[in-house]
Amino acid sequence: MPSTHTSLHYHIVFSTKHREHWFIPSISPKLHAYLGGIIRGLDGHPHACGGIGDHVHFLVGRSQNHRLADVVRELKTDSSKWIKK
Repeated sequence: MPSTHTSLHYHIVFSTKHREHWFIPSISPKLHAYLGGIIRGLDGHPHACGGIGDHVHFLVGRSQNHRLADVVRELKTDSSKWIKK
């Protein structure tokens, strides 16, 4: 019985506006966990998350139900709101 399997994995990197250091070490683990939750909420799988004060790296496995542009937009807007709180 023929079937199709799709495995989409992406290395996503985004930085803060003007490369400002918003991601201080005391909140980075919480931020990475929060971003992983966003990925899981979009039917994806966060394989790894890390970064330094002005940018974040992700290795993400995602479903084909969501466009990559939408996933990145959700990550950036939700994380920005979370940081500002």
